[in-house]
Amino acid sequence: MTELPPDDAPPPAAAPPLTVLHLDEHFVAVSKPSGLLVHRDEHHPDAPAALQTVRDQLEKHLYPFHRLDRATSGILLFGFSRKVAAALQKSLAAPDAKKLYLALMRYPGSARELPAAWSVDRPLHDEKDVARECRTDFTVVEDLDRCAVVECRLFTGRYHQIRRHANHCGRHVIGDTTHGKGRINEWFRQNHGLDRLFLHLHRVSLRHPVSDEMMDLHDALPMELQRVLDSLRAAPRDPCPPSPS
Repeated sequence: MTELPPDDAPPPAAAPPLTVLHLDEHFVAVSKPSGLLVHRDEHHPDAPAALQTVRDQLEKHLYPFHRLDRATSGILLFGFSRKVAAALQKSLAAPDAKKLYLALMRYPGSARELPAAWSVDRPLHDEKDVARECRTDFTVVEDLDRCAVVECRLFTGRYHQIRRHANHCGRHVIGDTTHGKGRINEWFRQNHGLDRLFLHLHRVSLRHPVSDEMMDLHDALPMELQRVLDSLRAAPRDPCPPSPS
């Protein structure tokens, strides 16, 4: 049985220019596609990455201050100076800031629905096996066949936080090859064409690092995820969901 490509699958040979969502003299916000690194690392020293792509696109030096997992798409911000990047990081961590993701999450077992909203505050261990406090709020946006579109709000930024919290409550993000279920992923790939992680950072609200004005940035779902939703909306409800095993 064919599994979805892992998070560390080889990236495309070259990254095309990224869509700019916001640009001023202080920072830029772009739309990062799934499969693209935020920046190169020791494991992928020559791979295409958003940092280098946007730097060349704008011909400006960039300072990263937050990240998205390689498999995740959505809003990515870079400052044009260390001072601005530090201010943006502080703004994004403020109580009035919001990071909202859209995920496709499966019904656990034979369940036919998810609760309208729930929270998970289970601590997650970091790379040094230290338990770190964290919280994710989940709100159902749309019920579909065997799954639901869920908006996920992060209050902390732990590694794979949404995916690990979803796994903890048995409502895996579909397309997750690390914390999800292979049989479920394969069913959605075969029946609805989902060949990537369904997780997208679609809205970021934060204060501008210089003016302190509240900003609301949006990034629409990529077409490949929209097509999956269109397919699900057209499908009849199946009374026998696939086993999670």
